[in-house]
Amino acid sequence: MQRKGWLIALILLAMLPVGISSALFKALAAEMAASNGLSGDELSYLNIAFSAAQLVALLAASFIVRHFTVTRTLRASLLMASLCQLVFAFAHQSPWLHGATWVLLGFCVSIITLTINLLILDQYGYRAMTLFTALVLTCSTLLPLGGYPWFLTWLVTQVEWQWLAYPLAGSLLLAAAISTKFSIRHPFARTKKSHFLAYACSALALTLLVYLLMRGSYYNWFDHPGFEYAMLGVIVIALLAMLFMQASQNSGHTSSRTLLTNLHNNVFMYNGFLAGFGVTASGALMMLFLTNVMHYSHETAGQIQLPSLLAMIVGMMISVAASNQRRFPSDIITPIGVVLLVISVVMFSRLPAYVGPDQLLLPICLRGLGVGLLNVSVTIAMLAHFRPEQRPEGISVFYVCRTLGGLLGSALFTRLLQVTRTESMTDLTRDIGAEPAAFYAHSTQQLLLSQGHLPSAPISASLLQQTISQQVIVSALGNTFLWFVVAVAVMAPVILIGKKMVKKQAKAA
Repeated sequence: MQRKGWLIALILLAMLPVGISSALFKALAAEMAASNGLSGDELSYLNIAFSAAQLVALLAASFIVRHFTVTRTLRASLLMASLCQLVFAFAHQSPWLHGATWVLLGFCVSIITLTINLLILDQYGYRAMTLFTALVLTCSTLLPLGGYPWFLTWLVTQVEWQWLAYPLAGSLLLAAAISTKFSIRHPFARTKKSHFLAYACSALALTLLVYLLMRGSYYNWFDHPGFEYAMLGVIVIALLAMLFMQASQNSGHTSSRTLLTNLHNNVFMYNGFLAGFGVTASGALMMLFLTNVMHYSHETAGQIQLPSLLAMIVGMMISVAASNQRRFPSDIITPIGVVLLVISVVMFSRLPAYVGPDQLLLPICLRGLGVGLLNVSVTIAMLAHFRPEQRPEGISVFYVCRTLGGLLGSALFTRLLQVTRTESMTDLTRDIGAEPAAFYAHSTQQLLLSQGHLPSAPISASLLQQTISQQVIVSALGNTFLWFVVAVAVMAPVILIGKKMVKKQAKAA
């Protein structure tokens, strides 16, 4: 029992800073830019570097863990992450230093997440693993989605955001000290790996893909002719990586090759991709509705989302309970989570511009419940599936797929929103040309009720423009929500098909 207490303390002290670090860019972008003397556009490069470093770290994680052991890797990552937090606390107006620090922190975040999972799997059996995994996901995923957005925006109104670095650094140092109490019972043997050029090309392809998706959604590069050539370059580099990997198989299969040639393993990777896609895309669309339609500040939008955190916790508890008993098929939890996400998005698509906060509660909570069911059930099933010798590569590739799914979902629906916004503007201006009186009467009525007099001509024009803009964003978001439903409807059946193929293979064997 005492050993479990130390592991709980280690998870809390290590994963809470990981979750907060991943939420900083979304919640405190303006404050972080100001403290470094950067524009919002320039700060986006730090976010890209942080995300790319996370993926590159996952590529190298299995090699590092097998070469240096899990506990040593965890301890070193915690110490380096603590050092990064101290740099944030003391270094001001140093964009290049902050950029390098964010890259190192992104690398450490992925390594800490992987090693914590490996430590849990090594120390305890299935039942305890589900409980500890739920705690890890609460700190690293559920709180950043439902709790940290409000907490961080509230905190920045009280103190400078850099003050947050001190408790985070202390937490990571304590976690590093506690990690000395653990040793791996079943260390991982060194296995055959692909050629260095395969990893180099894979890292380059992932970095370029992250850059194109994140900057492309920011600047809408998808219409630029050069974007197609850049994506072609990513594909060519990825193919080169595959060729180098294939060349490494001449003297025997590598561990990654053995992992990815198994159909059942690939089904879990696709589950992770779909989970990242659905959760990230629905969250981005919901946040756009709260900020662009409801015109909430980031703090108010975060406060509105707090009930969804409770719903996520409920979904997490249901997932853990279902995974720990045999009477209820735990496989059904993942589809239920996807369905709840779709229902919440459909409800958001039907909300008008004048909706009140009470009407937002149900769709927000349904999404939270869906996130809790989907994320937790998929992760627990993945951790329980891989054989002990496959865990470093299996968990790393799973997190790569989940992260790429989230990036693709965010970029895709940013693009769709821009397209549907243009189409909605065309449709509304066509309607105004036919019936301008209705829009004008609505605008003047609003101003008359609020100010008690009829507007002047310039104010009338401004109010009419505001009304059109409001209707455009509501219509565009409604259409984009529906496109989300279409995308999930196309992607979700692949899981069912994959599971049926796995069952057929198992019967044939």
